[in-house]
Amino acid sequence: MDEETLRSRVECWRRRAADALDAREREASAELARHYEALLAYLLETRTPANEGRTG
Repeated sequence: MDEETLRSRVECWRRRAADALDAREREASAELARHYEALLAYLLETRTPANEGRTG
């Protein structure tokens, strides 16, 4: 996944967590957002100038 896709998914799961009425759904959505945030952080940390223009 590319950076834009990961950012979009983080935002989507954050919104779902915020909108959830059920506590379990809210926590599960927040957990998914955290996982996508971690993937995004890893992508940004490991990105090198040589592969910045590549899409995954």
